[in-house]
Amino acid sequence: MDILSQHPYAFLGSRLKRLAEQLQTDASLLAEQTGTYVTPGLFPILALLEGKSHLTVGELSRAINISQPAMTKSVAKLAEAGLVLIRKDDADKRQSLVALTDAGKTAVAQGQKVVWPLLDSLLRELIGDVPGSFIDHIEALEHRLAEQSLTERAARRRALDLRPAAEADVSAVVSLLNRAYRGHGAEAGWTTEAGLIDGERISEATLRQEIQDKPHATLLVWQPKDQIEGCVWLEPGAEDTWYLGSLAIAPQRQNQQFGRRLLAAAEGWILARGGRTVKMTIIEARDTLLDWYERRGYRRTGETEPFPVSDTRFGISTQPGLTFAVLTKSLVQ
Repeated sequence: MDILSQHPYAFLGSRLKRLAEQLQTDASLLAEQTGTYVTPGLFPILALLEGKSHLTVGELSRAINISQPAMTKSVAKLAEAGLVLIRKDDADKRQSLVALTDAGKTAVAQGQKVVWPLLDSLLRELIGDVPGSFIDHIEALEHRLAEQSLTERAARRRALDLRPAAEADVSAVVSLLNRAYRGHGAEAGWTTEAGLIDGERISEATLRQEIQDKPHATLLVWQPKDQIEGCVWLEPGAEDTWYLGSLAIAPQRQNQQFGRRLLAAAEGWILARGGRTVKMTIIEARDTLLDWYERRGYRRTGETEPFPVSDTRFGISTQPGLTFAVLTKSLVQ
């Protein structure tokens, strides 16, 4: 029951607030994905300060038409994030002057270049074909955002083109997995398991055997040019749940957002084939990788699985008691 939509005019303020919070949260997540960390709803303040030596809190509040106490709180949040600097006016100590820091200028530049055009495009896509009244537009926005958030829509646009691996790709995929997961020194990416597991991540013989034993599974590869630079293993299971494993991006391509684009493409592949839930296992000691997947919407189930110490095909544990955390994500909102 949605009481707000049942009384579209009487409760319009509450409904708009709900919609605004969802849009601001999505906008914040999209900004984070570009490396821009701005609290939801505070970008307009940064935009007002762009190109100016400073503005007073009063000038900012009047420009956005909110109360001065509310603006004071917002400016304090930006200062805490290191995006603005606040100082007292030498001529009038009652006034606070607000100016962008270098980090704030970078955030504005990133917003103008990437975040704001992307949001503009996504919102036009959401309601561009909706006829009717203002209330109709609000209802359409709510329904379409419930089906797929702005961050999911943006990920869909950025998804990589994947193809099923061929026999001739096995050697390149094995090399990629070993570099991504067991690389050392200059060849190591942030996904490396060095220090936890020694030995090969996988051999050609093992991968070929996995493909042969699991014909229902699919090994997908990303090959932007001559070389394979990404891969992921997808395996359908019971109750529309698919297992996702061996997701890897070449170390030289890491930290360029290709991992999240590969993940989005894999999820799209699963969804297109009737899958509704994704399951994966991550070594519990790998906090950074677990955090990365949790930011992509995966949640720990509380279940764990032991590391297969006796099976050395996928490496040899160098720490006792390694366990896998089980994570899942629903692809259907």
